Amino acid sequence: MIFLRYIYIALFIIGIFMEHKAIDAAGIVLILIFIINNQLRYFILPKKKLYVVPSIIIEIIIAIFLYPLTDFLGSLIFAPALIDTIYYLDILYASVYAVAAAIFMSVQGRYNSLWIWIAAVMPILLLLLRVKDEETRKIVAQDLYDKLREKDEELKRVNKELEAYANTIEEIAVLRERNRISREIHDNVGHALSTIIIQLGAIEKISRVSGEEAGRMANNLEAFTKESMERVRTAVRAMKPREFEEYEGVIAISEMIKNFQKLTGIEVNLKVSDKVWKLNSDQTMAMYRIIQEFLSNSIRHGKATRVNIFINFLDTNLRVHLKDNGKGCSKVVSGV
Repeated sequence: MIFLRYIYIALFIIGIFMEHKAIDAAGIVLILIFIINNQLRYFILPKKKLYVVPSIIIEIIIAIFLYPLTDFLGSLIFAPALIDTIYYLDILYASVYAVAAAIFMSVQGRYNSLWIWIAAVMPILLLLLRVKDEETRKIVAQDLYDKLREKDEELKRVNKELEAYANTIEEIAVLRERNRISREIHDNVGHALSTIIIQLGAIEKISRVSGEEAGRMANNLEAFTKESMERVRTAVRAMKPREFEEYEGVIAISEMIKNFQKLTGIEVNLKVSDKVWKLNSDQTMAMYRIIQEFLSNSIRHGKATRVNIFINFLDTNLRVHLKDNGKGCSKVVSGV
């Protein structure tokens, strides 16, 4: 658009000099006003009809006065106004303007200039119609992008609400599970201790009369105590350690190892692969318990002074390498 604008103005001025037309001071002033008005409209004035339309009208009036300065290329002085009429207004107004300019040239009897006008109008129309179409597409695309961005923000907001809701549900489930385990431990331990107290009192009294009966009751009490202890252990297995509530995944394990080193003075080297993917609660709990039990066995049974742990996150598997410098054992006895 800028290229065509300057080309048409330059060709008009060249036409004046080619035809050796006399141009006075008034003509020079009109040409300067024409160029200034054109530049103001394109580069400075707001792109609104309130400012564009008066500027185009002024330019057309000046073009009518400048038109006689050259016979052959005179029609080109009307071209810049046509460009802006198409671009800022509408193709209908531009068509009316182009036809009116052609009629004006015909009335003036400047048929050479008329053919130049027709030749100049065609590329302007084709080019600017293409530009307008691209701009319309751009505006539509921008509107779609804005709507998509709004939807994206709305989805993010809804996602956050769902996450908050899911966290709330999870917290409620955790609290319910803790309450259930607490009641289970309370009932089991309370019942067991109450029974043991009663049985011990009975054994004490019966032992004064019959030692054999007291021994039988003591044996029954021992079996009952072991059974109660197993129920307590089962409940304890379902509980999560306090550290796991404060940390997640590898962080929880790292914190547990640090506490172990402080309490025992044993050197524990923990290494984790560069690639780490998030573990769910069950996976983390399993790994936490395995390492916790390994450390416990290393000091209690193996009498180790150094432990090496390497957690390797692979594409589809997680490998945990555990090794100490303890004395080892020939027979593994399963425990809690």
